[in-house]
Amino acid sequence: MRFLHTADWHLGRIFYGQYLTEDQAHVLEHQFFNILKDENIDGILLAGDIFDRAVPPIEAIELWDSIITRLAMDYKVPFFVVSGNHDGAERLEVGRSMLSQSGIHIWGSPHHALMPFEFEGTDGKVAICPMPFSEPRRIGEALFADVEATNAESTDTEIADIVTQCYEQNCESALNLHNYDQMYQAWSDHLYKQVPKGMRSIAISHAFVMGGEVGGSERTLSVGGSEQVNPQVFKDFHYTALGHLHGPQRMGADYIRYSGSPLKYSFDEHMQKKSFTIIDMDTKGNVDISTIPVEAKRDVVILEGYFEDLLNDKALQAKHRDDYVQARLLDTMPIMDGMAKLRQVYHRCMTIDLVGRVAGPVADMGEAIFKELNERDLFNQFAETVWKEPLTEKEQQYINSVWDRILKED
Repeated sequence: MRFLHTADWHLGRIFYGQYLTEDQAHVLEHQFFNILKDENIDGILLAGDIFDRAVPPIEAIELWDSIITRLAMDYKVPFFVVSGNHDGAERLEVGRSMLSQSGIHIWGSPHHALMPFEFEGTDGKVAICPMPFSEPRRIGEALFADVEATNAESTDTEIADIVTQCYEQNCESALNLHNYDQMYQAWSDHLYKQVPKGMRSIAISHAFVMGGEVGGSERTLSVGGSEQVNPQVFKDFHYTALGHLHGPQRMGADYIRYSGSPLKYSFDEHMQKKSFTIIDMDTKGNVDISTIPVEAKRDVVILEGYFEDLLNDKALQAKHRDDYVQARLLDTMPIMDGMAKLRQVYHRCMTIDLVGRVAGPVADMGEAIFKELNERDLFNQFAETVWKEPLTEKEQQYINSVWDRILKED
């Protein structure tokens, strides 16, 4: 059986003031659907952060609607989706019962993710175990309600003990309200123990797994690192499709992994190789992993050099004319209208990083020197730098009169 693992679409993402919906649509509408057809995909695993925020823009909702409509009506490939920390879980679940009849299975709330979904594939059944992002308290509430509903007299004694401890003992250490690891472990155990013996299992989870390499665009789940989950939480499943970290990576084992985001969402990610992950699972649950590189409409790049060199390098301009560019300038002197000039040749230059002025000779003079200068001296120094010569006597007299008037008004 063959699955496509993807995550962190972040539909509706804004990158330096510009919506990326067009770029996201290019990858999803062109490459994503081609992969489904060309690679004979039996099921899709989407591990959270479908949208970039709980209330996404209309264009993002329309893109999502077109994706699930085509999957249900044209491709008929089962789609297994969990919500992420960016998603509005309840909003994402709208119509979930109706959508599931068309093969679109969505889990946003832990209260709806308390039992595996048995997927009948081409070579037998696979138990899909959903674990959407949720805070520990909500996970505990869902598990406690489920244990209560089944009278808690089954073999789930370990889970029942954890949940009972969390909600019946009146002490801070027992509550563990911020202990993601403990509650995700309880959740994982609760799901796995319901998988019929001998059936293959796949977990889909949106979580920050310990040891993961963090990029520059992931949102922190909580304060102080307490949001991290041990990879051992997922050790019993034949494969775990993870979402949250934007770089594709394995987490302690090949069968526990992040697919990464399909696009680069910060300049810190400019070196990441984005891809879709393909999982081939045999009848015993053994998996073989392969990846397909994402063919983005535009790249995210950092160009480093002197301003005039970047401005006059025709080959570099031809290569990155429409890419999202961060210019890291080595110049030590101020540059007038730098962004406007760069955007004439790099149409999507988004930001300038003045690394030269931090490390150059002006900085070597020391911050303390500038702190000792008054406003007039600072302006005179600025004017000399820009015009390459000091103010004339007439200009100095005029500037002094301006300063006198400013100080008198103050």
